[in-house]
Amino acid sequence: MAISLSYRLNKRPLFPAPISPQILKSLSRNAALKRLLKETYPYLEIGMQLCHPHYCKIVEFKHNHDKNKRKKKSESQKGSRKKVINENAESQSLEITNKASTNNSTFASKINILTKVLYDIHRRKEFEKMIEEMSPELKGFFPSMVNAIIPKERSAHNKQEAKKSIVALCYMISGLRNKFVNQLKTEVGLYLAASGATWEAIDTMSSLGYSACSKTIEEYRKKIQKEHLIKIEQHFTKNKNIFHIYNIDDYHSIHENRRPDTVSTSTAKHFATCVAKPIIECPSIPLVFNGISIHNPLNVEAPRICWYLINKYFGVFDLSYLQKHSIINQFDRIEMLTIHNYNDNITERKEERSMKGLQLIGFKEQNLHSIFDYINALKIILSVHDKTQHLKEVVAPIVADWPGQIFIRKALHMQTLLEIQSNFSQDIRSFLPMLGPLHVSLNSREQVMLIHHSFFEKLFHFVFGENKKLAKKPRPWRINLLLELAKCGWIKIKDQIIQKFGNCKDIEYRTTIDLLDNLIPAVLDIYAILFRSGLFEEYVETIFRIWTFALRWKRKNYNKAPLVFLSDLFYWKDHNHPFYNVLQKHLSGFNDYFVENTHSKIRANTSSNATADNIIKQAYVIMNQDPIFKNTYCKTRNYPYNNSTLDFLSNKTSIFLLQYFHNLYNNLEKSAPKLNKKIKKQNPKIYILATLEEEVDLRRLPTGYSTSYPPKQGLCDRCKLPFVNEDGSITFIYGHGYHTGCYNGKCTYCEEYYKRGIFDNVDSFLKRIEKGADTLTQEDLDDEGNDIEEEEEQTEEIEMQDISNRLEIEISQIENW
Repeated sequence: MAISLSYRLNKRPLFPAPISPQILKSLSRNAALKRLLKETYPYLEIGMQLCHPHYCKIVEFKHNHDKNKRKKKSESQKGSRKKVINENAESQSLEITNKASTNNSTFASKINILTKVLYDIHRRKEFEKMIEEMSPELKGFFPSMVNAIIPKERSAHNKQEAKKSIVALCYMISGLRNKFVNQLKTEVGLYLAASGATWEAIDTMSSLGYSACSKTIEEYRKKIQKEHLIKIEQHFTKNKNIFHIYNIDDYHSIHENRRPDTVSTSTAKHFATCVAKPIIECPSIPLVFNGISIHNPLNVEAPRICWYLINKYFGVFDLSYLQKHSIINQFDRIEMLTIHNYNDNITERKEERSMKGLQLIGFKEQNLHSIFDYINALKIILSVHDKTQHLKEVVAPIVADWPGQIFIRKALHMQTLLEIQSNFSQDIRSFLPMLGPLHVSLNSREQVMLIHHSFFEKLFHFVFGENKKLAKKPRPWRINLLLELAKCGWIKIKDQIIQKFGNCKDIEYRTTIDLLDNLIPAVLDIYAILFRSGLFEEYVETIFRIWTFALRWKRKNYNKAPLVFLSDLFYWKDHNHPFYNVLQKHLSGFNDYFVENTHSKIRANTSSNATADNIIKQAYVIMNQDPIFKNTYCKTRNYPYNNSTLDFLSNKTSIFLLQYFHNLYNNLEKSAPKLNKKIKKQNPKIYILATLEEEVDLRRLPTGYSTSYPPKQGLCDRCKLPFVNEDGSITFIYGHGYHTGCYNGKCTYCEEYYKRGIFDNVDSFLKRIEKGADTLTQEDLDDEGNDIEEEEEQTEEIEMQDISNRLEIEISQIENW
């Protein structure tokens, strides 16, 4: 096939005309083609016909070449545009357009500026102030939105709540304009994931524009978990010379109250939690100072404790807690009542529950039921130490519960044995298990309530109504309330009651005075006031006092744990180890509250059906994420009673106590021991209280009744002669009474009882450490009855009325009893 070559390149126009750029480009290409053809194919001339092979070589080749060139150029331009878009995606959506800059009063321009501000910065508490500081052009924008959306007739509280919604609306609008403004959406997505929402539900909320998508949320959680270890290593590398206090405790994924049953099995997941609190102003403490190790080579010394009992605490426990101490309380009353509620959504506890500086070292799925479990938990800290060397020859105190103290001390003991020394890291010597004050407070308060339950039941019915029911084991908040009411009610009438009864040795009277003037104030103050105020000497003395309570209560674990703490404390003091001074100066830092609050946060931010992997991821998110979103939008709870209501309840409690003591006055000397005819030589174990009309054991009575010589009614417990003149006699809080001349500054019966209790319980503890089982036994667990939680208790509606006049009248009638 012949095809004509008809470019007509040799013909020119007769008249010159304006040439467009396209025509000029075409002519240039034709001229270049003409030159190329003449150089490559000199035998071709204009007008000649081409055969098919020549056509494919010359014309089609040129056509395809131009087509490919145009395609590459198009792709290049497209890629360039895409690159420009990617590079400027953020700035394009953030830059203020020329139109907006010339017309700043328009809503669109304000939204554009707002988008830029919210992209560049994170949310703060004062939203309006924040955006105006970042861009003065937004001044007045937020108030205008508030005025446009919120009706003026709304209450101040509802207006404030609606403003939070407008802040969220600003983020949503900005997110529609720029998808990278997604801080709020990420927070919402994390909250939904923590609440147990499915990925499908999160994606649906994402489609509505309320949340980030599930993939983004999951990637974010994985990233936090992955980066957390690096963050912890960086912390200890930077602060390796700063003193840290550690908590190790077990966490279980139980969200509801449970009663034991034989129908269902437990599906709870168990985790080991390890946190560390830095004491910024305190340098690390050497493990060995002047040749003295932080660890007592004798472990626990009963003789040393007895020496301090006889010489330093001489006669201290003869007096009641209120007789010995008049502590000025600097804490808020309601805040103290929530001391054992670890939730961070209680308004009265916001400030203390911030836990600034706390480090979550590790959170892993495992039990804490044996020595090997605790060694694995300690390896969480040691794995960080391997890279940072922050534990090298320094003390690492671990504030732990009873199992933690047993098994860490057992591991330390086993580490000293040559035959098994190789199984333990030498760095384990740095760990020092210590008594947790929060657990001491919680358990002692609970024990007072359980042992004196019948008394508190009468008080509860009088104050809140006869139809109300007090659980056998009330919740901590209820226990705190009743103890506080009893203490406040007692203080208002104390002087008049003691003056009326004088040095009476009646069993029921002495039991009631011991409860109101000794037990209740001591267990209320030990943590809430003494520990948190840093009153070191008073705290140590009260720890010793509470041990005397646990001794007569036969309270497992807590008749040993305080002795271990006291032995270590006296050992450090006698050997001038610097750890004693650190403990004295920074007492409030040696707290087990931090791990309890961490567990509360995890439980509040996970669902009951969450998997172990999700719980672990959420734990790291909680400890690394600023809680401003939840603090802003989640509902907070207030304590059910305000100060005026508490004053009313305290007055009502005072009236109850006055009536109770009136009945007790009428029943003087009617309470007596229940004699066992079969066993005549032994001291009585059961007593009958006339006013309460019940039989009680020795745990209920003052300490004197547990000694080798119980107090005798109306007699001096030394010379055995009767009291003739009350001015020449004195009755002490433990029940024994003496003539003034017979008392030599201490009660020998009680002192011997305490000394025997110290030796017996220290010996029992050392046997447990050196020869006991490597796993938890029934003896290590709390009493079975204490493990049953009662159903949720409801708060009562209080009908307020002025009863102060009635109280004054009741007090004035005491002399007429």
